[in-house]
Amino acid sequence: MTIKSLVPDGFKSKAVDPGGKRKRENRRSDAERLAAEPWRADGYGKRYRKARQQVIERQGGRCAITGKVVAEKRGGTWRITEPGAGVHHRVALCDGGTDDPSNLVLLSASAHALVDAQRRRGQGG
Repeated sequence: MTIKSLVPDGFKSKAVDPGGKRKRENRRSDAERLAAEPWRADGYGKRYRKARQQVIERQGGRCAITGKVVAEKRGGTWRITEPGAGVHHRVALCDGGTDDPSNLVLLSASAHALVDAQRRRGQGG
């Protein structure tokens, strides 16, 4: 089974030097990314961060699909513990979705990749 690249069109791969640091010149500038993705204009502000915490709390730090624990609460704040896991927009921002908690869901890295791949193939997500 072949999965399309999850790198957006026009986004250069993140080259890594032997020391493990990203080379800035291989990434799009913030202005280029904002021009290509205008729905990110508000960024991930205070409202999103609050909604994100509510969603992780609602799910108890577990992936909505696999049930795997991917976040833990430290000092009163939820932190993602699995690389690649994150809070997913059910309706993407580029499709008119919002940062409302009802549009957000916590997913493990594998579930997030699967849902994003399905969305890119036009199968929902």
